[in-house]
Amino acid sequence: MEKLLLFLKKQLTDFDDAAFIRLLRIFVAFSFLILIYAFVFSGFQVVDEFEHLHASWLVSTGKIPYLDFFEHHHPLLWYLSAPIVRLFYDNVIIFYVMRAFSSLVSLLTIWYMYKVVLFFSDKKGAWFAVAFYLGDIITFYNFYQFRPDNFMNLCFIAGVYYWFKALKDDRLLYLTCSFLWFTFSVLFLQKISLLLIFLEVIIIGLIILKKMKLKNVTIAALPSVVVFSIFLFWLYHNNSLPMYFELNYHFNQALIYYFDRGSFWYSTILITIYPLSLIIVLYFFKKENLYFKLVGLLFRAEFIMRCYYFAPHPNYYTLLTILSAMALGILPQRVMPKHKFLTALIIIALFINLGRLFNVLDNSITRHNSYHQYKLAQYVHQNSDSNDLLMNGYDMNFNIYRQDVSYYWFGLDMLLPVMETEYAMTQKPDINAMLIQYRPKFIYVRDYIDLRAYRSYGEKRYAQQFIPEIVQALYQVTPFKYLAELK
Repeated sequence: MEKLLLFLKKQLTDFDDAAFIRLLRIFVAFSFLILIYAFVFSGFQVVDEFEHLHASWLVSTGKIPYLDFFEHHHPLLWYLSAPIVRLFYDNVIIFYVMRAFSSLVSLLTIWYMYKVVLFFSDKKGAWFAVAFYLGDIITFYNFYQFRPDNFMNLCFIAGVYYWFKALKDDRLLYLTCSFLWFTFSVLFLQKISLLLIFLEVIIIGLIILKKMKLKNVTIAALPSVVVFSIFLFWLYHNNSLPMYFELNYHFNQALIYYFDRGSFWYSTILITIYPLSLIIVLYFFKKENLYFKLVGLLFRAEFIMRCYYFAPHPNYYTLLTILSAMALGILPQRVMPKHKFLTALIIIALFINLGRLFNVLDNSITRHNSYHQYKLAQYVHQNSDSNDLLMNGYDMNFNIYRQDVSYYWFGLDMLLPVMETEYAMTQKPDINAMLIQYRPKFIYVRDYIDLRAYRSYGEKRYAQQFIPEIVQALYQVTPFKYLAELK
């Protein structure tokens, strides 16, 4: 026992900064191995990825979002992706190609995270923040997914980095870059809007405290105002400005009442890093420099919004996870020099938790397998041609390169209840009428559950159901469950 204690004492004595960073790098390497596995097989919310792939293809053909096809997200992702999606026309491998691009975006976000943490900590803290970000279940679900969230996160964190550079060096160019990054973040996804408003309040406070100059802020904001004005003019020119506001704001606000507001949050709060980060931010807030205080304020604002606002799925927590991990970057600099044993325990806990997270991810893959979804979409495209129509189904999008049977081409499970109650629409899309009229080549035969009744009251009602006689008369089975092909 005495020899064991002496051995442990020696290991802790030799446990310096280099050893700490080396262990964190090993942890990061293992995390990336798990992410590669998730990249191929994880299908949690894969339905959204096919939504954005198809929207990208639609705009590549000249269609205008909101006007020519239904969407309720901001459009920058589709227009940037359209040339690539069109380049791979009719090849479903585009699903993994765009996952690769999204992974590169997430890698760049990590680089900016690392650089931001260096404003208030050292390299130990920066690597510590990266490790905690990669060691969270939210990251394993979202790191590689082709959706606007990852692009929004990159723009926001890059904006924070150049904002801090502007504060440190008092350079107008950095501040202009910062504001442009923030502008592009909201063009990718309106989800960031509330946090940007809070950030603007912080900037006003910094002007009052004479930490920033009003003149510089005004000049730096002008390019961003021009960019957003061009965006609004483009919407107006294409006669889609009213629909843009209706679908991105009014419709999404109405949609809140048809979801369990925080279903993912309530089931995972105890196994995430958010409570620990909140404690660290509150404890060190007055002791650290301006940059830590700003990260702490942004984290607390995002934490409160995710607690009390619409956030039913993991992708709603990606930015919170990033800010949370960045806040933890202060720990190694403050704790490690005096508490090496505690630091060693944290490292051990990280590795143990990584194994647990792999098990959680692996279990979710048995229910949500993206490779299976890829094979299904591949089968559909190989057995249809450019003139065929397709009809996505309940919680299932498989159409990338074909025309749709309706303006409302996905998500009827959420659309139908909202359309009926919020917009008093009596002429809702009728799935059986569409089968008879348009004869889509492939359909997904699962009835549309009324999500409000199911999630709010536990009642299993249906917004719409397939008429079996129509399906049996027109369609035949395929190798994939629920997928039917026109006879």
